Amino acid sequence: MARTIACVIARTTSTRLPLKVLRRVDNQYRMIDFILQRLKVVKNIDKIYLCTSNEMVDDIMEDIAEDNQVEIYRGSPESVIDRMIAVGEIENADNVIRITGDNVFTSVEYLEGQILIHNKQNLDYTRVVGVPVGSTAEVIKLSTLKKCYQNIDPKVSEYLLLYIFRPDIYKCGVISIGDLKNTSSYTMTVDTLEDLVRTKKILDLYEYNPIKITTKEILTIIDDNRLSNSTIFDSGMVKMPYGIEIPFSEFQKDMQKRIDSSEHYILKV
Repeated sequence: MARTIACVIARTTSTRLPLKVLRRVDNQYRMIDFILQRLKVVKNIDKIYLCTSNEMVDDIMEDIAEDNQVEIYRGSPESVIDRMIAVGEIENADNVIRITGDNVFTSVEYLEGQILIHNKQNLDYTRVVGVPVGSTAEVIKLSTLKKCYQNIDPKVSEYLLLYIFRPDIYKCGVISIGDLKNTSSYTMTVDTLEDLVRTKKILDLYEYNPIKITTKEILTIIDDNRLSNSTIFDSGMVKMPYGIEIPFSEFQKDMQKRIDSSEHYILKV
């Protein structure tokens, strides 16, 4: 059976929302705790790693990993891909999963099925599509990640999506959720204070165990309560490597081309 390791990429050095991964999303959880705890429900993840830098400013991540009973890897502050490859090699992994520390509502309810499809179809790279920005994890074959490393400036590997979601080079798979309408214009990522306020409001309106909240439930709360700052059009621009920003519409067109050129699968949950 393929060995799969989750890598949660997080640092404390956010510029638009300082220390955002340490900010509370409710009375119980900081943002990074919330992400780590949600991943624990995915049965076919063999280990969870908090991947951070070896700089003093990120020393607090040691305590966070211990508090959440997950592993920690500390490495290059600039190169996300170096950290992920190192974790994969330490664990003798077949696959690594990239989850970024600002994606508080990663759709863990789809991740088990995503991993199964990735392995069964022998894919290099797999993502769920038609879901809100900031809700999908990326399952990547470790050998593919190493190939990608040869063609990427490690300093911009936080934008790994652009370099590895390349169906012209790799065997990429995209997964649609059977009964979910296309909600890719929504956003669940946390980049700004307004995003954090939206996240707190969603969890405040949710009546059950917050760790188990699903993408569908989040979307229902957003629509029923007309929560602001919930679509990408409210923000408008997408950050790219080397300090460039492009309109979301341009980014969306590029992603659609990549989706169209990938292998397509449907996940029923």
